[in-house]
Amino acid sequence: MTENGRNSFLPILITLIALILWFGFQTYHLAQERKNLSVLAANQETMHRNAQKMRAQLDGLASGTSKLAQQGNPNAQQIVTALASRGITINSSEAPKPPPK
Repeated sequence: MTENGRNSFLPILITLIALILWFGFQTYHLAQERKNLSVLAANQETMHRNAQKMRAQLDGLASGTSKLAQQGNPNAQQIVTALASRGITINSSEAPKPPPK
């Protein structure tokens, strides 16, 4: 008992129950966030693979255009010149990489 004849057990019990409920809520919320982040990561992985495939296709197309330009194709030379004027260079010596599976 305390000075005024009141027991301090009940306020302490209520505080502990509130803390336990708060920690439970936080744990549940963090578990949901983790699940959502793993779903987002999986979606990004798919988009990343698709972007890599598209990049490999673009590199192959650019390499083929560069080879045509080197062989004297006037349309390919115009494309390579237009790309060069925009600051885009084509490295035709590098073999195009196959897209990842």
